[in-house]
Amino acid sequence: MVYTYDTETKQSSVVYEANELATAVTDTIRYYREQYQRIAEENRKLKDDAYEFVYKQFQNEMDSLREQLRLSYGSFSSQKEKDRYLQFEKRHMHNRVESKANGGRRPYLIPTATGIGVILKVVCPICGESEDITDTEVW
Repeated sequence: MVYTYDTETKQSSVVYEANELATAVTDTIRYYREQYQRIAEENRKLKDDAYEFVYKQFQNEMDSLREQLRLSYGSFSSQKEKDRYLQFEKRHMHNRVESKANGGRRPYLIPTATGIGVILKVVCPICGESEDITDTEVW
């Protein structure tokens, strides 16, 4: 690089040699390429994180909807009936693990209408054990 100064016009100028200019351009291209690669990698990581976050939210929502659907089957009258059903189901979980005879089914409900309210009985599909889970306080 050569600096020049014109005393008459009082202007300075810089003259680059071809190899210096080529080196400067190459360094600039290298710098921007590295920056592009760094930003692209950060973008990939952000996409992965966002995907995981959205996927987990979706899974949680689907699990919640499955649980709501499962518990809404048989239309429980109160939280007590739901809790009693879940307790019965827990006691009979071992049956589902030890046997495939029920095809993966859960205990089922048998509602019986009376003049006062609905009696709700839960039955294990494997052992046949049943239990009245009716909450008569809501009648």
